[in-house]
Amino acid sequence: MSLELRSVNYPRRITLKRNNKSRLSGFTLWEVLVVLFLMGVILTSFTPYYYGSASKHVRLQMNRANIQRIEGAVQLYKIDVGTYPHSVTDLVSAQKSMSDWQGPYLNEIPINPFNSEQSYHLDSSGRVDNSAAD
Repeated sequence: MSLELRSVNYPRRITLKRNNKSRLSGFTLWEVLVVLFLMGVILTSFTPYYYGSASKHVRLQMNRANIQRIEGAVQLYKIDVGTYPHSVTDLVSAQKSMSDWQGPYLNEIPINPFNSEQSYHLDSSGRVDNSAAD
């Protein structure tokens, strides 16, 4: 029985090649800084878009919450008085001719988050008129 020894070719060590100026090849600090600067410029250009949509989302949520508060108060008003109120101000203060009024059903009139000058209006079925609320 004879054993043959074969030579095993191990991988050679990998060395970094140097360019003509005897520096390691790769990115310089200036190249990395320029890329980071450009990424920052691109990201900042899109930031107002996201902030704008977030504030609009919050306003929509506030508007929905206001409408739910008003419509809940309208239902309580109808249970006590027997009819729907004519306006949102009827939920805050009683009219002189009302004897069954048990309010106030709202502590204050909610402010429209889209336009503070515009108030909420009720239709004949006691629901908030969405065309006036937006």
